[in-house]
Amino acid sequence: MNKVLIITACLLLVIFKSAFAQDQLKIAEDRDSKKDAQTGTIKSFDGSDQKVHVMPDYFNRLLKISCLKDTITIFDYWGVPAEVTVLNKNFIKISYAVRGGSGVGLGNILLLCVNGTRLYEAMHVLEYINGESGDEQDLYKIKVTLNGDNKKTYKLLVGVHDSVKSRATPAINYNYNNQTVLSFDAGRNVFYSVKEDIYDSFTIYPTTQKNYKEKLKGNYPVIILGKETYYYIKGGWYNLGRNNELSGFTTHTAR
Repeated sequence: MNKVLIITACLLLVIFKSAFAQDQLKIAEDRDSKKDAQTGTIKSFDGSDQKVHVMPDYFNRLLKISCLKDTITIFDYWGVPAEVTVLNKNFIKISYAVRGGSGVGLGNILLLCVNGTRLYEAMHVLEYINGESGDEQDLYKIKVTLNGDNKKTYKLLVGVHDSVKSRATPAINYNYNNQTVLSFDAGRNVFYSVKEDIYDSFTIYPTTQKNYKEKLKGNYPVIILGKETYYYIKGGWYNLGRNNELSGFTTHTAR
C-alpha cells in the first residue's frame, strides 16, 4: 500500500513539475510576443491612414495581422520576429520564418494593402528555402521591389534565384536567375503574372480544415516565380503542388 502511495506521489510530482514548466514557458513566450509586436501605418486606397498590427503568438506558433475589423492568421509560424516594412505608402511587407524540416530554412513573404475596411493579400509566396543534404546545397530565394505610386502604375519587380550545388553529383547542378514583373489588379487588389482561365478539379489544403476537392471555374490571378506557382482563390493565395494540390497560407476573419 505504501509503495503504491509513493509511486502515485512521484507521478503527481512529475506532472506538477511538467505543468509548472509549461506555464513558465507560456509566460515567457507571451512576454516575448508582446515585446515583438509591431505596427505599420499605410494609406488605404480610399485615402485614409490605417494602422496594421503584426502580433506574434510564439506559444501557439501563430502570427496575426489585424487592421480595423479584419484579422489574417498565419499558421506554422516559427518563433523569430517578423520583418515589417512599409512599401511606398499603400503596402506593408511582412517577411516571416516558417517551421521547416531538419536542416531546412524556410520563410514566406506577405504583401498587404487596405481598401475600405478590408485587408487584402496583394501577394503571399515563398521567400526563401535553403537546405543541405550530404554535400548537396539547395537555395531558392526572391527579392521584391515596388515601382509606381498608385493603382494604375504599380508594378512589382521580383528577382528569383534558384540553385543546386553538388560536388558528388555535378549533373544535378544548376543556377537559375530571373527577374519578372508583376502587374496590379486594381479590382482584386493583388499582383499577378497572368490571369488564367481554369476549369479543373483541385485538392484544397486550407490551414485549419481538412483537405477537400473543389472544381474551379473562372478566371484567376496567377503568380509564377521560377518553379513556384500560386493561385488567388477566394481572397487568399494558394501554392500549387503535385497532382493539382493547392496549399493555403492563412485564414481570414472579420468582426
